[in-house]
Amino acid sequence: AWSNAARESDKRALWRTLARGGWFLACRIAVQQQDRATISTWLEDTQATPHAIIQFNGPQSAQMVYTHLACGLAACDTNVPSHTLTPPGFCRDLSLALMGQPLRQAERALSMTVLLVDTARNEGVVATLTLELLPSGSGEFYPAPELAFLRDDDFRQAEDNAHAVLAPTSFTDQHHDVRWRLQRRDNKPLTSLFGPSLGAAFALGIGKLCAEEPLLPS
Repeated sequence: AWSNAARESDKRALWRTLARGGWFLACRIAVQQQDRATISTWLEDTQATPHAIIQFNGPQSAQMVYTHLACGLAACDTNVPSHTLTPPGFCRDLSLALMGQPLRQAERALSMTVLLVDTARNEGVVATLTLELLPSGSGEFYPAPELAFLRDDDFRQAEDNAHAVLAPTSFTDQHHDVRWRLQRRDNKPLTSLFGPSLGAAFALGIGKLCAEEPLLPS
């Protein structure tokens, strides 16, 4: 399909399809079929079409593709523990998801109502932001795997700023992670997450988690 995408707009449309679940599905199928060879080819081939596809949307998106491939390879090989991959918390969840298993269980969760902008309809969309406190972590703040490719640079920066709020808390000292997920109230799928508008909600949510009673180290 990529070789037939002659125009830039065609390639961008194909990338959007990959970002909205295509990369995850391809890796999950490879894991189910124990197809290490295909995953290894995509990881190692720096000259042919795979490299062009991976690099098309910039370095951050490319790194997320490589993370998916590395987690897929780890899921195919039990001798490669997912916690040795980087970032370890996200990779553990992603590896579990690729194997069709439940994500890490949260010790507690906090849900908040937020307002998103549907640019296609030029209207506000009500959504639920959920922050989940996870044991046996290292102070990470990261999205549920299905949202990983939907974020633009400004949205990622808002995440980084929120992580700065998490870093000095006792949760980091006690080895916890915070995973976030987002769902529209009308149950329509999210197609993109852009801009810094959720930064305040992230920080507020982390602050509320930190205001709870102290946790014993896991």
